Amino acid sequence: MKGRIHLLDPDRPDEALEVDIIAHDEAVLSVGVPNTHVSFDLLRQDASAPYRGVLGGRSFLFTPPAPRRRSPAREASPAAAPKKRTLQKS
Repeated sequence: MKGRIHLLDPDRPDEALEVDIIAHDEAVLSVGVPNTHVSFDLLRQDASAPYRGVLGGRSFLFTPPAPRRRSPAREASPAAAPKKRTLQKS
């Protein structure tokens, strides 16, 4: 995650707070409010829970997008696979 995101306020659903991501890991999301010196952390209990934090009496939530799954490794094409040797009877 990087860039700018919107934090949701459950008490004021129409008033999202736009913030810049400063740093993050599985448990802590550090954000800063653009054009200010205000920054704060949102915490979460586990990887399936949203980040939660409080700023100035307002509570905020952020649910990160699901991680992108890598496509399964392609099966080796027959041309790329080593050829099997077969024994022939004479």
